[in-house]
Amino acid sequence: MDLDKRARKHKIRAGVKERFGGTCAYCGKKPHVLTLDHIVAKSKGGFDVRSNLVAACRRCNKSKHSRELWEWWQSSPWWDEARARQLSETVLVCRLKQQN
Repeated sequence: MDLDKRARKHKIRAGVKERFGGTCAYCGKKPHVLTLDHIVAKSKGGFDVRSNLVAACRRCNKSKHSRELWEWWQSSPWWDEARARQLSETVLVCRLKQQN
């Protein structure tokens, strides 16, 4: 991987984590380590773009795996309507980009 691509990937990761204030988008906890989760899994056609990435703790990322976001999240103990509203705009943008 060349330096420009690596720097761009690092910038995207940092931006996504900053957008969620160091907290997991799903459960709201502030873990020591945050991962990135694809809202629409890569295996289901999701892309490595900011609009399809959220900060997630390892527990939530592992639990969601490649499942559909709303189906998984609403059935999880971490469902929170306020966080769902915050994430809705990101999901909408992601889906609109996939349709193009």
